[in-house]
Amino acid sequence: MEKIKSFIEYLYCFIVIGISIFIIIRSPFLSEVILKAFRDEMIPVCVQNGHNGDELLYEFIPMLMLDNEKYDDGYDMSFDDFDDYDYNKSYVDISSVTDNNQNVSSASENPVDTSAAADSDDSVTDITTEENPYSNDTDLYVTVTAGVNPSGIYYTMEELRDYDFMLQNCYAVDSSTNVLPEEIDPDILLNMDMSIDLSDDGYKVLIYHTHGSEAFADSREGVTEDTVIGVGDELTRILEEDYGIKTYHDRNVYDMVDGVLDRSYAYTLSGDAVDRILEENPSIQVVIDLHRDGVREDLKLMRVIDGRPTAQIMFLNGVSRLNLNGDIDYLYNPNKIDNLAFSLQMHLAGKALYGDLLRRIYIRGYSFNLEKMPRASLVEVGAQTNSVEEAKNAMIPLARIIYTVLSSD
Repeated sequence: MEKIKSFIEYLYCFIVIGISIFIIIRSPFLSEVILKAFRDEMIPVCVQNGHNGDELLYEFIPMLMLDNEKYDDGYDMSFDDFDDYDYNKSYVDISSVTDNNQNVSSASENPVDTSAAADSDDSVTDITTEENPYSNDTDLYVTVTAGVNPSGIYYTMEELRDYDFMLQNCYAVDSSTNVLPEEIDPDILLNMDMSIDLSDDGYKVLIYHTHGSEAFADSREGVTEDTVIGVGDELTRILEEDYGIKTYHDRNVYDMVDGVLDRSYAYTLSGDAVDRILEENPSIQVVIDLHRDGVREDLKLMRVIDGRPTAQIMFLNGVSRLNLNGDIDYLYNPNKIDNLAFSLQMHLAGKALYGDLLRRIYIRGYSFNLEKMPRASLVEVGAQTNSVEEAKNAMIPLARIIYTVLSSD
């Protein structure tokens, strides 16, 4: 009798498990949620060095390769990572883009400016301290060099000191991690001096591409100039020619191994290259990993800036923390707060200069090689739905944003 009872219990368990597996397989939503949770939470725990070993997992569990991309410690975000993201804030259909916004925007009055930011040198009003109508409001964070821009977006310090406000307006936090209030304290981040001496000889900025094979909607196959590397060429040119910032551009591709796309090991390869370049060029003080994002095919990250279609820009920070197990010791980043200060200062300068061209800063749980230097940032320029022209046009405002922060007193 006991054997029959045990057999029935085992049979019941198998039936329940079988039905559960059937439901998961038949439900793409459940499959994705469960597999993403396993990918983002369990694998980093099992793979202690963050890289080696994940190939073995994929051999046995090929379904983990969501969207045909392998797991790594910082693959570009896709639209399904924005579960709590308000698409109306950052995504716009090209048919709805205009360039005639002329309203001065304060977050308290107009927290989201969904029209295009038609900013240019002509539209930025050059107002002295005496003439500036906001000069008496010492709590208003406005980059000095920006003046008062009619299409800019400004936040008061009172607003920025509100943790919930920061999460709603300045940051988008991945569901696999969290950011602590003390990590995004504006009184700390905005008082950190991110300026450098631009008059010295030698390279000041390093631009590289962990995912150098990333291309755009109209990229020609096999043409490097049509990838993020070509976009990096444009940023390098503008920084050097327009702002006099000597820039080292690493044009190597790190996500192709023996002709095969492999983004799971790209951060190790690019990180080693960054170490070598910094050792050979000790004058470098800024490190930028330039990417393009991945979104739904019906979304386009674009605004019109000075009459030019321009891909939107997003800064990314890693906090080396996952919700499941807390801080990731093997991805410890001693420069985390500096990195957060650098991205927030650039983000707010970009908001003041170009309005909603700037998407919210994205926070994920890994390190992304940002530990290499205090002034290190991962920058997402547009997505696969943008054109090469739109991505290269974005280098004009990005260069100005970088210069604004690096040259401030």
